[in-house]
Amino acid sequence: MNFRDIIVFDFETGSRNPLTTQPTQIAAIALHGRKLTIQPGGIFNSEIRPIIDDKKAIEAGVDPLEEEALEITGKNRKALAKAPLPKTVWKKFEDFCNKFNFRGSSYTAPIAAGYNIIGFDLPIAQRMCEMYGTTDTRGRQSIFNPIFKLDLMDMVFSWTENNREFKSISMDFLREYMGFPEESKENAHDALQDVKDTANILIKFLKFQRNISQKTKFEKAFANGEFYV
Repeated sequence: MNFRDIIVFDFETGSRNPLTTQPTQIAAIALHGRKLTIQPGGIFNSEIRPIIDDKKAIEAGVDPLEEEALEITGKNRKALAKAPLPKTVWKKFEDFCNKFNFRGSSYTAPIAAGYNIIGFDLPIAQRMCEMYGTTDTRGRQSIFNPIFKLDLMDMVFSWTENNREFKSISMDFLREYMGFPEESKENAHDALQDVKDTANILIKFLKFQRNISQKTKFEKAFANGEFYV
């Protein structure tokens, strides 16, 4: 049984490669591990100042800001130039996450959650920890649990891979399919809105899974000798 809190988080970025992109916003919601409700003080949201000048970005080894990405996320260079520096934001985000580590150990660290975090957001978090934050003795990010993670995209795929109605597993499709209000659709690709929508779907799935698991007997499931491979 899980007692660790869950932190649903999301980056907005200036390009698509998680290994070289510049974050422009990070948002997060901390959920109580058992109640699946927002923890007190459990919302974080901040824009992040990227390197605005394309030439300087390339010299620094990161992607220049792409106009298409800025348009999708509703950001512009002038406003981002006034955002807090990455080091400042990351220190605040680490402090935010550490509030929900009830014993201050890697084992009790909050579980990272989000949409496509394994392929996108967690590699960025690793980079940010290496550049501005803290890592453990093995060089891994130290704000989230090093073992467990909840990637909603994988959860959705596992539950819908046999369902012909699911033409896509993008967040935009899920918002429409699951009946989210127009406000969510209009504010899509704002990190805080994306985190709220992801958290709502995640909570729905976790409650559903918990209900089913209570009615399912896993012990000695193969005792009858029936194997598939």
